[in-house]
Amino acid sequence: MFHLISPDLKIDFLKKSGPFVWLSTIAAIASMVAMWKPGLNYGIDFTGGAVVQIKTPSDWDTARLRRELDEGGVKDPSVVQLGELKDSEFLIKVQADPAKLNQVSAAVETIMNAKAGAGKYTIQKVDVVGPAAGASLRNSAFLSIIYATLCIVIYITFRFDIRYAPGVLRALGVDVITTLGIWVFLQREFNLTVLAAMLTIAGYSCNDTIVIYDRIRDYSKTHPNWDLRTAINKSINQNLGRTVLTVLCTLFVVVSMYLMGGPVLQDFSLPLLIGFTISIPSTIFVANPMILYMEERRIVKQKALSISNNKAQPPKSARV
Repeated sequence: MFHLISPDLKIDFLKKSGPFVWLSTIAAIASMVAMWKPGLNYGIDFTGGAVVQIKTPSDWDTARLRRELDEGGVKDPSVVQLGELKDSEFLIKVQADPAKLNQVSAAVETIMNAKAGAGKYTIQKVDVVGPAAGASLRNSAFLSIIYATLCIVIYITFRFDIRYAPGVLRALGVDVITTLGIWVFLQREFNLTVLAAMLTIAGYSCNDTIVIYDRIRDYSKTHPNWDLRTAINKSINQNLGRTVLTVLCTLFVVVSMYLMGGPVLQDFSLPLLIGFTISIPSTIFVANPMILYMEERRIVKQKALSISNNKAQPPKSARV
């Protein structure tokens, strides 16, 4: 059988995990600070605004529509092409003061009358998202990430053992939080599409981790004479080829989406590209060392409890 990476490697990943654990922790903390200040660049979905769906003349494209709107007084419009270019349908998103949201459609109509001519375009739909609805949706968005994480942790606890859950939680947190931190640094708009990407990253982050955990559990049963460190390193080495191939195949699709999918798919594919790349070291160097840490803590507690029980028992000579 062909192997990209030999499963017989004997790399001590746990020994090399220290710098990655610290680096991931620093990156996650820095990302949380960045999300607080300057904060995420929330889109209309979360802040409120107006959404206008329009059909333009066939010779118009996204760049021209955005330029004409900006020159006409509709500042910083987000223009997304719907369907194929020949359909000439676009979605215009504009942030504005709550009192002026209903005026956005009239402003777009005025600009199109002047630049394209009356009757040569069609405003198909106008939606207004108020700031209260946007704030509610923003809270629901972060709650969805928290609930998804809790469900994953509960699954790991019942599927494996409580010792395995903190590793998955930490790796998942590093992947999602660091991706959000990079998103803040890029100052890209955070909208519902990006939220969907974050939930996808949360699910993907657990994929290889669970496969490695399953192998660790099997080795613990079939080789009871092995210590936990040996079982973890062996499991990572045997699954390294699978991890690399899975990520490469996934990244091939994601990069294709980013390069050829247009603006609509870029907000989904770019965070996936960032999150999936971060997931490689976090799976190997962050999730697995946590199992060893939890096991060492359990042993220390057992020893302390045993010593405490021995001290509490009276000497044999004093027993009746």
